[in-house]
Amino acid sequence: MKKLTLTLAVIALLLTACTGTATPAPTVEPATQAETNPSVVTAEGKLLPAPAVELAFAQGGVVAEVLAQPGDKVAAGEVLARLIGIETVQAELAAGKLEQVNAQVVLDQLQRNALLTASQSEKALLDAQKAYESESNGWNLGNIDDATDLELTLDDYVTAEQDYRDARDKLTSLLDKDETNRERKDAQDDFDSEKKALAETYADLLESIADNDQPLDEEQVTLLNAIAALEVARQNQSRLDAQNLDPEKLAAAEARLAAATTHVTAAEAALELYELRAPFAGTVLSFDLTAGEAALPGLPVAFLADTAVWTVETKDLAEIDIASVSLGQTASIKLDAFPGEEFPATVTAIDPVGQEYLGDMTYKVTLTLDEGDPRFMWNMTATVNVDVK
Repeated sequence: MKKLTLTLAVIALLLTACTGTATPAPTVEPATQAETNPSVVTAEGKLLPAPAVELAFAQGGVVAEVLAQPGDKVAAGEVLARLIGIETVQAELAAGKLEQVNAQVVLDQLQRNALLTASQSEKALLDAQKAYESESNGWNLGNIDDATDLELTLDDYVTAEQDYRDARDKLTSLLDKDETNRERKDAQDDFDSEKKALAETYADLLESIADNDQPLDEEQVTLLNAIAALEVARQNQSRLDAQNLDPEKLAAAEARLAAATTHVTAAEAALELYELRAPFAGTVLSFDLTAGEAALPGLPVAFLADTAVWTVETKDLAEIDIASVSLGQTASIKLDAFPGEEFPATVTAIDPVGQEYLGDMTYKVTLTLDEGDPRFMWNMTATVNVDVK
């Protein structure tokens, strides 16, 4: 009986195949536009105040004092804590600032007294010229064959000085003429030549004085003193620049001020290593620090934030969705801490650099909440739904 039943089943199957009737294949419905282009992009993220920062000492040390507590509102630049040893750095800073003030005073006085310096220099030169004229008018070399090398050189200087003055006076009388005037140009060339000759003669005189082994009489001493005073006055005046400042004194004053400023900058940098300051105005959310304990460099001990504005940063927004997100789009934020509540937000930043997260390439998107809430806390888990229609 079993064989008969199996045979009938096979015959029935063959008859079905011969008829060419097949079971219709299931049809695949095309995906709707809503499924291929979703109107909402969803991602996970965390709630953060903006701005917010973790604070740590730049160097290690023992905590001297703690000046803030969690919940305190602090101003930008306010000191929150200090390390032991800061007094030495503060003394260095104070000394540097005092030297900076003194150096600035010297520079200011030099610049304020520029006109006085110029007038004093001019008067000194006039007085030196009169003294020289008084002494040189009585100079007489005498018998040239009996003269010493010093006397000969001294006589050469008197002659060179007179030639210099004659050339100077002639040039002065022609200064009202144009610089291209031939007579003035010749006078300028003659003056430059006599000025150079006088400088060379003065150098020879100094050398003769150094080599002289003969005693000097009163006339020679008096004339040499007058020449020395004249040359010093002339050099002092020639050193003044267009602002009537002595370049050497100006350079010394500026160098002193620069050194003092560098000292202050170094002391301020050292002071920063001993202090923990608030980089902006905000609220101290936590402060894990007590006086007397050791602080490690770079280890966060405080969390500071401006809780007036809150943001959410996504962590798993995949590259397949990032193309749909743009600045200004609206979104709703759900926080695990407040089931059933939604908080409106706006896309305010998109990081163009992707980061791998759980095997996928993701992009960080920052959303700013429209309003804050006193219940918000740092790093609350958030679900972001961005309206990308």
